[in-house]
Amino acid sequence: MSDTAPAAAALNHWNRLIQLAAASGSYADCLRLYAGSLLATDIRGDASTFPSLAKSCAALRLPGLGRAIHARAFLAGTAVSRDAFVRTALIDMYAKCGRLPDARRLFDETPRSSRTLVAWNCMVSAYGRSSQMDEAIAVFNAMRRAEVRPSGSTLVGLLSGCADSVSARNIGACLYGYSVKSGLDADLLVLNSVLTMLIRGNQLDTAQSLFDRVENKSVVTWTAMASGYLQAKDCVKVFDLFRAMRVTEQSMDSVVLINLTAAATLFGNVLVAKGVHALVIKGGFQFQDDLAASLVNLYTRCGDPLAAKEVFDSVHCKNAVLWTSMLNGYVKCGCPDKALESFDAMLCARVEPNRATLLAVLSACANLGSPNLGHKVEEHVIAIGLQSDLQVSTGLIDMHCKCGSIQHARKIFDSVSNRDLAIWSAMINGYACNGKGSEALTLFSEMQNKGIQPDAIVFTHVLTACSHSGLVDEGLNCFHRMTVEYGIKPSIEHYMCMMDLLSKAGHLSGAMKFFKEMPVQLRNQVLAPLIGAHKAHGVDSSIDIVSLELLNLDPQDSSHCVLISNMLSCLGEWKKARNYRRLISKQGLVKKPGWSYIELGA
Repeated sequence: MSDTAPAAAALNHWNRLIQLAAASGSYADCLRLYAGSLLATDIRGDASTFPSLAKSCAALRLPGLGRAIHARAFLAGTAVSRDAFVRTALIDMYAKCGRLPDARRLFDETPRSSRTLVAWNCMVSAYGRSSQMDEAIAVFNAMRRAEVRPSGSTLVGLLSGCADSVSARNIGACLYGYSVKSGLDADLLVLNSVLTMLIRGNQLDTAQSLFDRVENKSVVTWTAMASGYLQAKDCVKVFDLFRAMRVTEQSMDSVVLINLTAAATLFGNVLVAKGVHALVIKGGFQFQDDLAASLVNLYTRCGDPLAAKEVFDSVHCKNAVLWTSMLNGYVKCGCPDKALESFDAMLCARVEPNRATLLAVLSACANLGSPNLGHKVEEHVIAIGLQSDLQVSTGLIDMHCKCGSIQHARKIFDSVSNRDLAIWSAMINGYACNGKGSEALTLFSEMQNKGIQPDAIVFTHVLTACSHSGLVDEGLNCFHRMTVEYGIKPSIEHYMCMMDLLSKAGHLSGAMKFFKEMPVQLRNQVLAPLIGAHKAHGVDSSIDIVSLELLNLDPQDSSHCVLISNMLSCLGEWKKARNYRRLISKQGLVKKPGWSYIELGA
């Protein structure tokens, strides 16, 4: 006894340290204590040692080390390797590390009498997380057959899988019915899972009804409902929900504020943005990377890049997400040069750009039309190994096309084997913008032959190609196929392309037909090509192409007033034309000047 007592005392000491480290979330320290200290003393560990080690491997997602821990538990003896808590911890570790076959093998090897409720829940949750709902339900049914009573955690694991799988929503409804029947619907975690499932299934009214019935709402309940309103783009209801939440004195977390920031982004008002920003500061969350990035996005969407830059500068340790938000903000605010300056600063700060960063930079290069800068960014893409990424390839094609390097863009396009609709669309648009209408139509036909169905955006590019190249018959055919064969409702972009195509070709009767078929509120946006055609072909002033409703459609827009004035001059209505010119001065309207970039030393 004198030999074993010190060893047992030492093991108990190390077990307490290991358990305390795991319980406090210091998972790396927990593993270091075992590997660097306990093993060095030649103590193998017991049933109290390995659950905390498995938990640490699960939290850090270290399946290789977890397998080694499993082996050590096996070597520690039968009493340890067959202990119910050790086996449950190992099953949970394999499941959370994405090693489902290993988790299932260990679960099946565990005697039925040793399968704890936690072990059953681990398997159910693991299958639910991976959207393998058939397997999850099979384990759930086996659990009931084994007369193990499911808990709230069991249903949460199942419902999480139903929320992520469209085909499993009916199963989710049945599970909710089971929760009501078994009394588990009183568990707030279950109700929150049902609420999330309903919201992701676009059943907002049902979700609202359930939300109203929940008495003791947690912050998760409120944020789940807010995410539903955001999904429906109803920012007003998000603000109303937030006010109701404040009345209940429910504490806020960063997720609540991110939802509020997203709602303010939809609202697009700077004053609202500043109010949300004040709440973030009041809550002490202003230095969190995710919230700082949301605020940067909010201010740039509201057209205030200076405020966005202030938020950006206030964060000392900037990560790639925050840098990317600032880059995207500059691009959206029409400041591509500043976006590229920020990218250089990001590289100098030794922050590794990710895919989203490079897409923002490529967009900035495309907006600048700078082939030199574009090639430099492409070199960086190749250096970090993202040239095979489908989205990055699409961005490169778009950038090279807008910089006039159409052949290089086609070379990248041809190198991609798994082309999606976006990359076909980018290449077709590239040909369209560079006046290569025939090539665009050929590529469009090739895309359809590959079985890829075009959407409204692709048709906009094809019609643009026809417009720029004067392909009237092809344009009319594409428009007809879009509306009749594919059932796509024409947008203002489609009408613009057709009006431009027909007007430039002198087909005024066809242009007038399209003009009259358009909704009145869209007509002022397509007047330019129609007026230009009337001027070019010397059309008689008796032709009435506008109504009084159209003349007064947008009197606060200076470009609209100038356009109407030019049109009236064309029709010989000089007095009315002067009145519209005076309206610009009287209302203090300013006509936005055009601008262009030139690249020196190119």
